[in-house]
Amino acid sequence: MDTHLMLGNEAVARGAWEAGVQVAAAYPGTPSTEIVTNLARYDGVYAEWSTNEKVAYEVAFGAAMGGVRALTAMKSAGGSVAADPLISSVYTGVNGGLVVCLAGDPGMASGMTEQDDRYFGRISSMPMLEPADSQECYEYAKRAFAMSEEFDVPVMVRLSIQTAHQKSIVRFDGEIAGEGDGPAGLTRPAPERRPPDRKTEKYCLLPKFSRPLHRSLLERVERLRVFAEASAASGDLAQVVPAAGPVPLQGGGTARIGVVSAGAAYLSAREALPGAAFLKLGMIHPLPLDAIRAFAQTVDRLFVVEELEPYLEEQILAAGILCEGKQWFPQWGELTAVRVGRGFSAAGLDLPRWAEEKAAEDGSVIPRPPVLCTGCPHRGMATAMKKLNLDVHGDIGCYDLTTLPPVSHMHSAVEMGASIPMEQGFMRAGGSETGSLAVIGDSTFLHSGLTGLLNAVHQRTDLTLLIQDNSITAMTGGQTNPGNERTLAGVETKPVDIAGICKALGVEQIEIVDPYDYEACLAALKAGLAYEGPAVIITNRPCMLFPRKIGGEEAFTVDEDVCNACQQCMKLGCPSLSHTEAEHKGRHKVKIDEETCTGCSLCEQLCKPGAISKAKAGVA
Repeated sequence: MDTHLMLGNEAVARGAWEAGVQVAAAYPGTPSTEIVTNLARYDGVYAEWSTNEKVAYEVAFGAAMGGVRALTAMKSAGGSVAADPLISSVYTGVNGGLVVCLAGDPGMASGMTEQDDRYFGRISSMPMLEPADSQECYEYAKRAFAMSEEFDVPVMVRLSIQTAHQKSIVRFDGEIAGEGDGPAGLTRPAPERRPPDRKTEKYCLLPKFSRPLHRSLLERVERLRVFAEASAASGDLAQVVPAAGPVPLQGGGTARIGVVSAGAAYLSAREALPGAAFLKLGMIHPLPLDAIRAFAQTVDRLFVVEELEPYLEEQILAAGILCEGKQWFPQWGELTAVRVGRGFSAAGLDLPRWAEEKAAEDGSVIPRPPVLCTGCPHRGMATAMKKLNLDVHGDIGCYDLTTLPPVSHMHSAVEMGASIPMEQGFMRAGGSETGSLAVIGDSTFLHSGLTGLLNAVHQRTDLTLLIQDNSITAMTGGQTNPGNERTLAGVETKPVDIAGICKALGVEQIEIVDPYDYEACLAALKAGLAYEGPAVIITNRPCMLFPRKIGGEEAFTVDEDVCNACQQCMKLGCPSLSHTEAEHKGRHKVKIDEETCTGCSLCEQLCKPGAISKAKAGVA
């Protein structure tokens, strides 16, 4: 067997490729992004960054209907965007296998909410597998395609941020030729294509057809329940780990402790209480309740360890199986071994180690607040908006970081595409005395902003919109979007004209501005706010990291003798600016790291005493 060290997301991609996937579509979103990024590297796979998760799901669904194996991947919030076709596709079933990779974010390392996406399985009746490590990511991806075709239903592989981004050993089964972690030199047998389905009664969800389809789905779910129990009984998709011995209790005595868990929470629970017996679930919908009941009869106390909601616990209790769970383990955040160990200790188990261990929420970890990159084109507009004291309704993108110090001037950031409708409602409520506007990025505008702007124009709303076009999907790592000249596969294409789109939607006041020109930013904002009717401002500088850094610009330096420590430049929050030991009137003077300075010149424009000037050639 080939042995490799892989991210969970890399392992999913490898397993899907070995399973014969031919079409993969997604919208980038942490922690799911690397699945399709890696699939795009394999021969024989059409992979795309779609405009949003709903479109991605529908592309994959259409490919499955066309007879090939297809995959879509998204973060938890993306599951909400794609929920309409997701639920509908479970009614219709598939033709070629369809796998949905849904990656959750307990602890909200990058997400807006701690949405527990396991409930998608229950609300849609979609079977759900939950791997715990990279080996299972690889195996479950392959297994999910086979299940999808066997039971005529999409199958969800549910990941957490820990499962997706951990690296662990993966042993390939040796069926595919080639060496190394990557796709170079790999070959696979040509995937088979099933004859395309042309079945009106299967794929048209009119009430005439969907009523019998729901009854058919319930029959398939019952077959899946039987399959779940059989897989658990055989040790295939559920494994029993015997106890090392009785667990000591506080105050004396011992007890036989059993733990039911799945995914990343299982690994934390094993580390926290290695002596207990474990029932590790690989299939969490439908749930193998008979296997859980049999396991419960072998222990004195049964614990359920799971992240976020009591998804497993409630079903186990409803089946009449006594268990303990959320009274000991928190309903928020990632369940690290420390947090799980403390929960077991609170439940009366004698585990002195975990009382001494430190956890991130103790404040023992030094915080590293995120900041906009040096030379970020969002910085100029953010500073101008703060100068005008505007009410700013943001969206999802790097510009969210302007909610944090030192800018601290964005007042809402809820979900993809929300900024424009929320600003419309804010204006209908009377707006604010100082003025307000909506802020959205280019990728997010193309994802879900167009309908909001169309509504504002149609409703004749007096609204100002700032589209910060940095020519890339920057926040998730620089993926392409319809505003770029190439696709994920590197195919040349025609980028959309955002200003042209706004004009086609009916906007008459459109201004394009250089965000590195601070006075131009102020003037554009004032003009947009003064205009009666929908007004759009578009910035035109690319992300300084993608597709290239700023070239040909000179770095800046500070003349310490002229600097009066006014701190105006420090309000930009630029990582290249820092304080020196020298002081003026009790305030520290400023210096510039010339190696990282990109030469955007915003600090020079804000420097009233003229202490900042060009120094030398900058980074190309």
